[in-house]
Amino acid sequence: MFRGIYTPIVTPFNEMEEIDYGKVAHNLERWGKTDLDGIVVLGTNGEFAYLDTNEKIQLIKYVVENFNPDKKIIAGTGCETTRETIDLCIKAAEAGVHAVLVLPPHYYKGSMNEDVLYSHYIETAENSPVPLMIYNMPKNTGINLSVGLVARLSQHPNIIGIKDTAGNIVQLAQLVRDTVDDFSVFAGNAGYLLPALAIGVKGGTLAAANILPGECCRLVELFRKGKLEEAKELQLRILEPNYLVTGRFGIPALKAALDMLGYQGGMPRRPLKPLTAREKEIVKAALVKCGALTVSH
Repeated sequence: MFRGIYTPIVTPFNEMEEIDYGKVAHNLERWGKTDLDGIVVLGTNGEFAYLDTNEKIQLIKYVVENFNPDKKIIAGTGCETTRETIDLCIKAAEAGVHAVLVLPPHYYKGSMNEDVLYSHYIETAENSPVPLMIYNMPKNTGINLSVGLVARLSQHPNIIGIKDTAGNIVQLAQLVRDTVDDFSVFAGNAGYLLPALAIGVKGGTLAAANILPGECCRLVELFRKGKLEEAKELQLRILEPNYLVTGRFGIPALKAALDMLGYQGGMPRRPLKPLTAREKEIVKAALVKCGALTVSH
């Protein structure tokens, strides 16, 4: 069973917009020393939609070869066709990942009814050599996978969990209630990690854990120990930096924050643009306020 805190890692690019593997290695070494249970390569924060197939496969291989072998690696393998999704699942498995994370196809969203989506996930799961985790991200896909559909899919032995970023705590609770017992429901955003834990999620796949891995993991530990007042204080403290890197400014802010905290975020790939100086100041102030960054005088 998958549980705990995972972070969907960024893909640093250099000035030529090529993957900067030196920066990737630096970040992997640092994340590997944290309490993170694992990482996701080719998640939304990894700008997977901007990578070609060869880049995806090479990056997966590099991450597997250079990350702490005691931690788990999940690869994002969702594509627009079932055929291509299965192919990437197979290649990711051959590279050595522990599971795959699969977004629903969404370009022809008018045709993506529950029968189509059910078939897509079942066929992918049947052909994936490693366990499959569903990825529900209605903000980007325009499709919110229903609780009923996910509950049906959870009965397949190779579909082992869901990352849900819908931000609906009632929907999360229903997923916990209606899926099979050993199915891992993961919160998809650090902004509601504590309430998600309270209704029974097994963990979280959190963009904010790129920059605040210790805080995100500590929140889980405090919850498990019943230290709810401390957990609440920590949850409230990470709200603002989490919002800046997942909502207001997105991936460019996440990369800038990584740079500020001793990681190496690198450049975003166009059409995304780096933050302006003013936007960087806003991110820096939030990191200082939450205690992640100290101001040097």
